[in-house]
Order: sequence, then structure tokens, then C-alpha cells
Amino acid sequence: MVEKKLTLALAESVTCGLAAHKLSTAKGTVEMFKGGIVCYHPQLKKDLLNISQKMQDKYSCESPEVTQALTKNLSKLIKADIHASITGLASAGVNETKEKPVGTVFISVKYKGIIYNTRKLFKGTPLQIREKACFALYDFILSKI
Repeated sequence: MVEKKLTLALAESVTCGLAAHKLSTAKGTVEMFKGGIVCYHPQLKKDLLNISQKMQDKYSCESPEVTQALTKNLSKLIKADIHASITGLASAGVNETKEKPVGTVFISVKYKGIIYNTRKLFKGTPLQIREKACFALYDFILSKI
């Protein structure tokens, strides 16, 4: 991203700011990383990123639909070349199901007006899942630029 002089903005839920933190050690981050929002709590998704309660109730906060909406709405808040969002389940919770077990992560990336989405499944402790999710996020971004 630095070589291509692209800028990035993030909306993080499952990674709780870890993805932004990982950028802090990379050379060129100050020119490339615009900033991000850690929107772990559903109310913050609603208040800051305009994700309606109806959408959250219908799909859950950890869903491709909500993740894509986070990316779309983030692009209205922070001007950048690339906007990315990440949600998921790093530990057991109310939204865990057989179809969406712990370790499920959703990633959405907007680049040049196109939104790309992916779903991943990771095993491990909550921290290991978050770490793997960060690497998957950046791999997915790099695959689209």
C-alpha cells in the first residue's frame, strides 16, 4: 500500500483495534494509515457507523451484511483509498450458531468503488483468532489492490 501510495481506513469489531496496532510497526504507516474506528459494541456500530438496530437484529453484528455496511459507511466518514471492516466471533457468545461457530470472521474491503467480501474460520484462543483475523484482513486487502 505504501509503495502504491494508497491510504487505508479501518472499522474493527472482532479485532478490537489489533489490526490498527499491527500497522504501527510498519514502515510508512504514517503516510498510509488514515485511522480507524473500533466499533466492538453494537451501539457504536449504530451511533458512529449508522448500522440500524433493525439490520443488526436481522443479520447479527457478526455477519457479511453488517460488515459490508460498516465498510460502506466508513467510507463516508474517513477519506481513504481503501476502506476495510472486520467482524466475527473470537469467543462464545449470543450470536454463535452451528452455521457461525466461534472463529468465524467476516471481512469487507472497498477499493475503487467495489466492495469485496470474504468469510474465514479460525481455530484457537480468542487472541489467536484475532491475530489470524488481522493477517487475513491484510492478505485480503493486498489481494484486491
